[in-house]
Amino acid sequence: MNRTCEIHDTILQDDLKLRERPLKVLAAVDSFKGSMTSVQAGMAVKKGLEKNYKNCEIEVVPVADGGEGTMDAIAYGKSNMKRHTVNVTGPLGQVVKASYISYDEAGEKVALIEMAEAAGLPLVPESARNPMHTTTYGVGEMIKDAMLHGCRSFIIGIGGSATNDAGIGMLQALGCHFLDEHGNEVCYGAEGLSKVCGIQIEDMLPELSACSFQIACDVTNPLVGEKGCSHIFASQKGADAQMVENMEKSMVRYADLVEQQSWSGCKQDNMGTDTKPENCRSDYAINRMTPGAGAAGGLGYAFLMFLHARLRPGIDIVFDEIRLKERIKNVDLVITGEGRMDAQTLMGKTPAGVAKLAKAQKKKVVAFAGCFGKGIEQCMESGLFDACYSITDGLSEEERGRAMQTECAMQNMERAVREKL
Repeated sequence: MNRTCEIHDTILQDDLKLRERPLKVLAAVDSFKGSMTSVQAGMAVKKGLEKNYKNCEIEVVPVADGGEGTMDAIAYGKSNMKRHTVNVTGPLGQVVKASYISYDEAGEKVALIEMAEAAGLPLVPESARNPMHTTTYGVGEMIKDAMLHGCRSFIIGIGGSATNDAGIGMLQALGCHFLDEHGNEVCYGAEGLSKVCGIQIEDMLPELSACSFQIACDVTNPLVGEKGCSHIFASQKGADAQMVENMEKSMVRYADLVEQQSWSGCKQDNMGTDTKPENCRSDYAINRMTPGAGAAGGLGYAFLMFLHARLRPGIDIVFDEIRLKERIKNVDLVITGEGRMDAQTLMGKTPAGVAKLAKAQKKKVVAFAGCFGKGIEQCMESGLFDACYSITDGLSEEERGRAMQTECAMQNMERAVREKL
């Protein structure tokens, strides 16, 4: 489906072309997966507008919803940005190179980390996928390296894991001990989780108490239950039905241990009286059923219970970090879009999020997509967009065959903007 979908098109164009003062535009377009990054799409919009309007001020800001391009969107334009590469323990215990970004913000050093760099499913050959043995240990090593570089504020994306270890591997790398019935450290993976009988936090890195964690978590699954990480995601990581049941039992038993012992929120003095340290968790209503606790095979639960983290939708973190609401305030038109617009666009995806912020400030919003899919009418009926256009509308079959090439995609975006606006 590549037809153009328009509302009030004539009004939109007249409003833009009859303007006496400079036209102020914000281009906040998500990446077109496989063809254009968010920045490339935005720059193509800018180029198209500049050919139509001599008196035009255009700001390009990359956006994302927690998936591909999220870390780069947050880091765009930040001061003293640096990319670090470190050798860490991969999901199978092998050494892998993992990268993360650090930058300065308001006098604080921030680290942007994708857990998939150290424990992502693509790091495990399909024939070797088995969440009983895959570990998040390398994620903890990335956090540790970032702390050594002075980072105390963390934004971490936790999508696409190969693991189902409830994050114990990450915590082990940070100094937490998970002991079996004999007092020995448990092994990696869900197998190790199934043997945890005791937990010791005394050796956790002291720097952690000064750290804050925002976790980009775009699933709302709890740790356990029918919608928990084992039942919903473990089969994608190589688990069979019996493994799923065993891992679910281990998760429940582990959560009992975490939530029943005093260390989970407060320490006890030698009289058995609870005392609350500065980073006490006992005042937080958190447990295994917290939405997002089951993300990344329970990694969300580890961040929540041990590292005082806040689990948030990725799109909210991105929009806050790039101050999108403030950027929209002084513009006349907001241009957004993504590779494919359909009914799912309205289900928390980037263009809908951008449009909601813009419409709350009574701004005009135009969206450009690589193509339209089923339910595009719902986007128009939502009232979020003044017009939607497909950049491949009117292309020949030969041109469509090249439409995913980056150069062609940028040319198609520029042409569509020039013709429609």
